[in-house]
Amino acid sequence: MKTLLKQAPRLLLVAACASLGFTQAAQAQSSARPQPVCVDKVGDFTYLVRVSNPHFKKGELQVVRLSDKAVLYEKFTDKPVFGSKLNVKELPDGEYAFVVKVGKEVTRYTLDLHTETERKANLGSVSMTAMAE
Repeated sequence: MKTLLKQAPRLLLVAACASLGFTQAAQAQSSARPQPVCVDKVGDFTYLVRVSNPHFKKGELQVVRLSDKAVLYEKFTDKPVFGSKLNVKELPDGEYAFVVKVGKEVTRYTLDLHTETERKANLGSVSMTAMAE
């Protein structure tokens, strides 16, 4: 019994330290905010735009041609999570932006779409012909 009483303060101290450590880990985990807007390239010309809207604010996703500010695609929602899979293969070369608006916050990802041509030179086979003198 005496041994248990002597060890009790140590056990209490270990338990207190352990719970403090778990509390700090939980606080660090809960304070980490999720990324509100994420754009992933999922194919050669295909992008997945995902948006977190935990406060159900008015949300908007646009594809904008930057040369003339023309809105080529637009989606409105107030869902807590929204997004779109966007294929830009058929767009002409130019500068574009994925624009995400959630409430008053605006996030913009620019996209440079251009065609590259490759010029090559290949040496053919050697041919030798004897000429008559």
